[in-house]
Formats: sequence, structure tokens, C-alpha cells
Amino acid sequence: MAAKRRAPLVPLALITALAAAGTLFVPAAAVAAPTPTIRLLTATNRVMVQDGGRSHYVQVDPGAFVTPVGGAFELRVGRPDYDTAITVDQVDADTGATLRTIPNDMLQGWFGLRRFAEIEVLDRQDDSVMRQVISFCPNNFLPERLSDDGPLTPTYPYVCGGYSPFIKGQVWGIDEGWAASLLGDPWGGGLYWRADRHRYRIEIQIEPAWVDVLGIDPSQSYAQVHVKVVDRATPSSTTGRQRPTGPTATRFAATPIDTNPDPATLPDIVATPAWGLRSYGRRGIDYLTFNATEWNAGPGEMVIDGFRNDDPKPTMDAYQYFLQDGDPVGRAPIGQLVYDLDHQHWHFEQFAQYSLLDADMNTMMVSDKNSWCLAPTDPMDLLAVNADWRTFPQDLYTSCGSRQTGALWIREVLPVGWGDTYAQYQNAGAFDITDLPNGWYYLRTQVNPLGAIYEGTSDNDIADRLIRLRGTPGHRRVVVPPWHGIDTEHGCFFCP
Repeated sequence: MAAKRRAPLVPLALITALAAAGTLFVPAAAVAAPTPTIRLLTATNRVMVQDGGRSHYVQVDPGAFVTPVGGAFELRVGRPDYDTAITVDQVDADTGATLRTIPNDMLQGWFGLRRFAEIEVLDRQDDSVMRQVISFCPNNFLPERLSDDGPLTPTYPYVCGGYSPFIKGQVWGIDEGWAASLLGDPWGGGLYWRADRHRYRIEIQIEPAWVDVLGIDPSQSYAQVHVKVVDRATPSSTTGRQRPTGPTATRFAATPIDTNPDPATLPDIVATPAWGLRSYGRRGIDYLTFNATEWNAGPGEMVIDGFRNDDPKPTMDAYQYFLQDGDPVGRAPIGQLVYDLDHQHWHFEQFAQYSLLDADMNTMMVSDKNSWCLAPTDPMDLLAVNADWRTFPQDLYTSCGSRQTGALWIREVLPVGWGDTYAQYQNAGAFDITDLPNGWYYLRTQVNPLGAIYEGTSDNDIADRLIRLRGTPGHRRVVVPPWHGIDTEHGCFFCP
């Protein structure tokens, strides 16, 4: 596909000369703004995935997106009555004026733009492994924020089409500053092929008919993504904590940097004691497992947006946003998000830390769990000021990035009144207590351990739980006294 789809090369000097000559004969008042269109872009040109094990099949989302050029891209799809064919017009997002009409036979009914793009996977010998032509719905379930030049939350619906045969009209679109995945649903989307442990190349091309109809720049209608298939034993890309750094991409400038935000816009992240503690032995190792819940007491919700940077590794620059009446009034850099190859989604690195202390409060060990995908799992105090009673679906949602390394943007949210519970199992934060003597210990939960997150107070960032280890190797026991009279260890419905 690559050889026949290359965009023609035009000398830059000729383009410049033609553009200049054209403006000489057009009065300034008559020069209209170009009609908004779209372009193809990819989050990265290199992706690493683990092999498919016994099946030998891999699933890869190449991180291919469609984003507007020259303003929001909006389509009105409808029919005045059931005896009239469906029509689709591109309109001005501000005025509703028709900008161009798309032929009816280019629609996939109510479900999007038919035969919009071709995707082909080639191996090292340039032999085609798979090829498909796909339709495209501008309304993605989880669109991604390309920059903060656009609105904080999407304007357009999350789906195209529907079950009813009696639909009369729909709006499809992509906001300026946002992007829609070419493959749609991040959980169900992706490419599948039988892969050995070597390199592949994915070639993506918007079909020429759509390039012509929408006035797409041919050079922005084609992309390549190189894929490296690695053994499943390859370690995760998460390599430990990093201190907060400044922004590396100046294009994210619509919301001002504010390192002294209004206290009314700040969350208050609260640590609660560990609960659901258990011990078990496996392959000669004794583990202490536990749960921990961290929550936001308000008055501001915690909103973290990660934007893709220029690092060849899958990382994003993380920003905390400060909101008033739902609108961003400031933001500040607070560290990084990294892609965890084992969990296959994106993690924020500076949220919490778990430690085991001896009876004299000396640190014995720190949990290996050092990065997080934040999501509201537990309503902790919906009587709190500004508590969000209906956190999903709402304008702000958590997106941990199930489209693998090919994400452009990640949002992680902890609304007021809500907490996020993590269970620490083997290989996911449990403590190795094999060589610890019996006795009394404290299990410490600490939120915001680096002070990277802006919050109202740090007075409630640490919670310690007194425990006692007993038993013999392979048969260790953990005794957990009640906390403030609350027995968390009997009748526990969510315990390891």
C-alpha cells in the first residue's frame, strides 16, 4: 500500500510562490477563512507490545486519530421525513451555516463515514499480514484531548447511530483541540494478527475519495507506525518515581500556569487506614496483602490531564487543573504519567506510597506499588461540600488509556466525596514478610508522598494501621485490632 499511496512532492518554493501570487489578485475583504477539515495523526510512530502467548496473536491499537484543522469539525445528518433519503452537511460549528454537502452514498447509514480509511500491516519482508478498509464515526465514546486549546470536556455525542430504525437526525463532530480514534472504542478497537517476536509496520491512509470531498491535505492523510513484538517477560516501562518537571510542550497554553491556586479550587486527598489484611504463603514466600482507599474531601475535584510529550518512551507530562464552576482557571505541572506494559494502561506516578514500619515507627520496607490509575470506586462522603452525586457518566470522566501505548492524552479524576480503592496482591504491592520476625508493626498509607499534588492540607495525608504478625513460615497470620472501634477484618466483602 505504501508505494501507491505516497503524497506527491511539490517544491516548497513553488507552493510559496503560488500562494503569494493568488493573494495579489484577491481583495483582502474577499478572502474567506478556509473551511474546517480534518487530518490524520498518530500518538507515536513506534509501539511495543507483548506477544500473544500460545495463541501467537497480538492486539495493537496503533494510536491513529482524526483531529480538526481550522476549527471544530461538525456534521449534521438527518432527514425531514421518513420518505426522504438521509443527507449530511458539514456546518459552521458557531453559526450552523452549511459549508459543504457530502454525497449520500459515502455514508454508512447512521453509523458514520463509509470506507473512510485503509489499514495494512506488513512484516519485515514487506509482505502483507493483514489489510482492512474501515468506516469512521467522528463521535467516539472516549475522545482524546490533543491540547487544552479546546474545551475542557467534549461537545459532541459519544456515538453514531442507534438501535431504532426511526432516527431522524444526528450531530457528528470533533471539537477543536480534541481527537477521535480512527478505530473507535478503545476496549474493543485494535488490530489483530498472528505475530512472531519481531518487527512490523502499520500503514494507515485516509481513502482518496474522502481526501477530495473534505479538502484534506494529502500529506496529512497518511501515517506509519512501527511495532515491536516482545516476549511477555519484558519488564514494564514503569521504572520508578520521578520528581515533578516543567512543561515540555509550549502548545498547551490556553489555560495559564498557576502555582498558587485559589484554595477553593483545591482537592483534599485523605489517606485512610489499610483494611482487609491477609497473609498467605506461595513458593516459599510469605506475603502480607491489604486494601487501601484514598479519597477526596474537597472542596475542589482532582483533575489530572496527561499530554503526550516528545519522549520516545511512552510518557506524558501531567498537569493538575483547577476548576471554578466547572471551567479551568489554572493548571500546574505535577509530574508524569507512564504506560505500564503489565497492566496495559497508563499510571500516574506521584499519588500514594505504602510502607511497613516496626513498632518504633522505623521504615522496614516500601511497597513496589508506585504508580496508579485513578478512578472513583467508592462513595466516601457524599455529604461533603461540592460532593459529586453522579460521577459517571458526567462531564469529567477517568480514562486510564486502554488503547495501549497509542494514547494522545489521559485524564484521571477523583471527584469530591469519592475514593479510589486498590488491593495490594502478590506482584501488585504486597509485602514480602518471609524474613520478618513476629511482633507488632504499622502499615502506613501515605498520599501525595512527594508533595507533587496541590491540595488544601497535608495534615491527613498519612494513616497508620497497627498490626501483629504471628505464626510460622508458610503459615503466617496477621492480627488487626479494630480502628476507632471499627472491625474491618470480619465480614469483609472485598478482601484479598
